[in-house]
Amino acid sequence: KLIVYSAIIWGVYADDLFVLVLSPQEVCSLGLTGVSLESESGGLSAVPVLNLLYEVLQLQRRAQRALHELETQQLKSGSDLEHLQHSTYRLKDQLEHTRRENSGLHEGERQLQLKIKTLQNCLKSEKEEVQKLQSIISSRATQYNHDTKRKERECTKLKERLTQLLMDKRDKKLSIEISNHVGRSDGKRGLWKTGKMEARHEGEMYRALLSDYETRQRSLMMENSELKKVLQHMKEDMITILSPKKPCVKTEPADDSLEQAVSEGEEEAGDRSREGLEQSCEQAREQLTNSIRLQWRKLKSHMERLDSQASLVACQEREGDEVMSRKEREEEMQRMRLELQQCKEFIHMQQQLLQQQLSSPCDEETAALLNDCYTLEEKERLKEEWRLFSEQKRNFERERKNFTEAAIRLGHERKTFEEDRAAWLKTQFLNMTPFVDQPEAKLQSTPPLVTKSLFSTPRAAPLKMPSTADLYRTLHLIPDSRYVPQIIQKWKFCHEFTLTSFQPFTQVIYLITR
Repeated sequence: KLIVYSAIIWGVYADDLFVLVLSPQEVCSLGLTGVSLESESGGLSAVPVLNLLYEVLQLQRRAQRALHELETQQLKSGSDLEHLQHSTYRLKDQLEHTRRENSGLHEGERQLQLKIKTLQNCLKSEKEEVQKLQSIISSRATQYNHDTKRKERECTKLKERLTQLLMDKRDKKLSIEISNHVGRSDGKRGLWKTGKMEARHEGEMYRALLSDYETRQRSLMMENSELKKVLQHMKEDMITILSPKKPCVKTEPADDSLEQAVSEGEEEAGDRSREGLEQSCEQAREQLTNSIRLQWRKLKSHMERLDSQASLVACQEREGDEVMSRKEREEEMQRMRLELQQCKEFIHMQQQLLQQQLSSPCDEETAALLNDCYTLEEKERLKEEWRLFSEQKRNFERERKNFTEAAIRLGHERKTFEEDRAAWLKTQFLNMTPFVDQPEAKLQSTPPLVTKSLFSTPRAAPLKMPSTADLYRTLHLIPDSRYVPQIIQKWKFCHEFTLTSFQPFTQVIYLITR
């Protein structure tokens, strides 16, 4: 169309077209070869101009095509970039989800490990309880066997005595009964004292003495062995009762010393028991009682040492609590001083503002508006402070109530624990003594008492609402009588100081409300 249009207007506007479109500088800038546009007649030729225009159009089309390709390529790259961004976002979400799942699995694994540890601790405690019960059962069994053997020996002795009495009655013959006759122990009639009879009686006497000594020595040896067994079981029970536990790190030296003392006591008792076989019965009994007394003194000293350590730890905890309460009281006093200083500054600032307002001349309407604004603001602030104060008061009352209940409950639980501990020690000591001949009813009634003291859990009695006096009496916070005047004087000074410091503030509130 451009070619046809240029051919139509060629005859009229040839010179202008050459000037406007086909200047040589533009042709060279477009990269086209130079063409002579002048004809032989001295004018412009149309063919080179049209060719040049055609080439220019081709260049323009190629440029548009290249531009279109570049735009399409840019759109493709933009879509690819958006797709990659979406894929990265999706992968990030997946990574976050996997991380959350991994953290959840780790938490579940940690909880399972904690549960396994708690179960292992429970199993260990149950095993310890089973061992304690087995030791108690074994000690009871040995004590029961000892009692049964002693009863059997007594029964055999009674049977022998009965058979001897029956045989003596059978050997009696019919004779004249003599009243008030001091006869022999066997009930037989005395014979004539001859040399033969005396020799026979001496031999029989020596044989009877030897047989008595042998039977007595056998019975004493059996009783000594049984007493050794009972003493050994009692030592094992003491060691198991006073053995050091793993969590208790502080009491390990005392328990080691106790075990060493018990082992030394065992060695001494063994040596003394071996020597007792060669010595008399009285010496063996004295040595056995001395060894038991020595072990009991060691046990008593160990228990006193443990009680002193417990009291020392309790005193240290009480001192730490007193130091903490003193620090908290000082911090509270510092905070109250800061709040008092802030209130003073605020009151001083309000007084200055009121003086400025009174000194500066203003209209009645503006003054009334300002007063209304100030009163509303002060009322809102006072309402907010009153609400905060009431909330703090409720919280303080609730905390005080909980604290008093906890303190009284702790006192009751401590009292019940001390009673149970004293009863348990008493029953253990009474059950471990093998030299007391207790009746059968008492022996049968002691095990349920022991089991009850071993496994009983203290139950707190239903408590009523405690008061402040009970709290102070429980925590030993009631002041001494000699410090009461000083406390009253300090309280009066604080009260007068608060009244003098808050007097301007009360005057300002009275003016505002008025």
